[in-house]
Amino acid sequence: MKRLFGVPKIMFGSILAWSTMLLPAHAGAEEPSLILMTRPIDQAEWLIRQPDSAYTIQLLTVSSRGQVKEFVAGEPALPLDRLATFRYQSGDDLLYVLTLGRFDSVEAAYRARDALMLNGLVASDTWVRPLTDVKRSIRTTLQD
Repeated sequence: MKRLFGVPKIMFGSILAWSTMLLPAHAGAEEPSLILMTRPIDQAEWLIRQPDSAYTIQLLTVSSRGQVKEFVAGEPALPLDRLATFRYQSGDDLLYVLTLGRFDSVEAAYRARDALMLNGLVASDTWVRPLTDVKRSIRTTLQD
């Protein structure tokens, strides 16, 4: 039996099945087991490079980068190779956004959103967004 992180792979099947079926992988991505261990979350540049016709799922908007890290750490089912983050200015507040995946159709994004099984969120708390809107938000604020 194949093992992932020293645990039989079958135990991870239900947790990661939706991500391998519904979320397109990055071109040239490594094996998922390696990505989950070592790959950092993509930044705004990755989102900017995606097609304008695509969609993403906005998981949360928070007031600090630490809150994003805390959320990700508390959600082991999240595929790290499908996450991206950016920040934007809203009034006097600097906000941090965490997104999941890139989808070629709004229908595919909603199917993935409805399949999310996270501890800290329900699907209705998330937002399917056109990448054109996300890019507009990114371009209004200096990224780091």
